[in-house]
Amino acid sequence: MAGFSEAGQQPFEGGPLAVDDVLTATLRLGPGGRVVIPADMREAMGLKQGDALIAKLNGGELTLVTMMGLVRELHQMVTDRGPAAVSFVDEFIREKRAEAAREDEE
Repeated sequence: MAGFSEAGQQPFEGGPLAVDDVLTATLRLGPGGRVVIPADMREAMGLKQGDALIAKLNGGELTLVTMMGLVRELHQMVTDRGPAAVSFVDEFIREKRAEAAREDEE
């Protein structure tokens, strides 16, 4: 495959490349800062025209994530905290009870 050409993008040498289950491609920045996501990648992500993507910039690395991907990422962050995680509601209730007890002492 010699690249792709969509909506004003010029073909380039070397199309998408799969390495260790990671699909990579060299993309060119087009007019207005537009980047075309190759069809193989859109298909692999299950993207359709009009789907929303979240762009994250971290240390010079731009990542595009689907809404569902972001939900999974956030869920993983919460579950990684494990059962010993502090419940903010329980902590708030404890603080309010301690505050009420101090007021009762006065």
